Amino acid sequence: MTSPNQVPNRKEKPLRKLIAIFTAATLSLGLGACASGSNEQFAGITSTCDALTGGSNVDKIKVEGGYGTVPVAEFETPLTSDKIESKILNEGSGPAFTGDQFIELDFMALNGATGESLQATKFDGTDSVSQSIVSGAYPDFCHALSGAKQGSRIAILFPASFAHESQGNPESGIGKDDSVVYVIDIRRVYLPYAVGTAQPAESGFPSVVRAANGTPGITQLKTDAPTEFKVSTLIKGSGEVVAQGDKVTIHYSGFVWGGEKFDSSWDNGQPAQFQLSQGQLIEGFIKALDGQTVGSQVIAVIPPAEGYGDQAQGSIPANSTLIFVIDVLGTTKPAN
Repeated sequence: MTSPNQVPNRKEKPLRKLIAIFTAATLSLGLGACASGSNEQFAGITSTCDALTGGSNVDKIKVEGGYGTVPVAEFETPLTSDKIESKILNEGSGPAFTGDQFIELDFMALNGATGESLQATKFDGTDSVSQSIVSGAYPDFCHALSGAKQGSRIAILFPASFAHESQGNPESGIGKDDSVVYVIDIRRVYLPYAVGTAQPAESGFPSVVRAANGTPGITQLKTDAPTEFKVSTLIKGSGEVVAQGDKVTIHYSGFVWGGEKFDSSWDNGQPAQFQLSQGQLIEGFIKALDGQTVGSQVIAVIPPAEGYGDQAQGSIPANSTLIFVIDVLGTTKPAN
């Protein structure tokens, strides 16, 4: 999207350095209750990553403090392994992480060779990190966390080859042969795509098809573009209702009526997060999401007056009618 004041440009490459993966997207403060789907909504979702595995080396890490408290980790150094090892210290009761989705977490990172602290959040929710965890990235958190539930605390041991491809990160105090230890609290797991009840197709909208991973495509109508805003629910989710002022987590694809796709979060494998408020997004995008439920997929047709008007935006010509297919993956309410 070119955000709606600008739907953001999401062409950045996945972060591959050790610490960067958990510092790329820090949560905004001042947000309250959040909803990302019930356990039932996650029940039929298949994991895209190999399930986490334990080992004798991660068992050597002793962690004091339970979920939601500042951990104190101790282990003899140097500590390493020839594979990624994970251990669930406290098991939560929320939905399980299955890969290629957003999670919110607190973390502490330690140098496994020296025991020195590398970086940590406060473990009180004020500086938790919101991050898309995808398969095939380094470090491979997708495998390290796969199957862990929301509300869990996990210890992870990454050998150098899996932590930073044995390249090290001198600025972070990591040598090329250094392993890395993490203690992670999974605060929240988001849906990877829309999950709910399919709704009857409405006339006047392009038809939508979905790949196995949820990626949508459309068949354009060979008619003149509508002159008024309209939105239709394709999948009805059973989660919380989205309202203006919320911070929403979505997947989206945007198309020009009668033209081509101009942007999609699916192309980068990362959902987007927006504050649903005036000045942040184009008016039609806000209208499309206001009142929807978590788990839903909607298609919205946005005329120029509620889109970009007579201004061209990148590959979007001036006076374009826009089509958005949006999956609602989670919402966070403003703090009272």
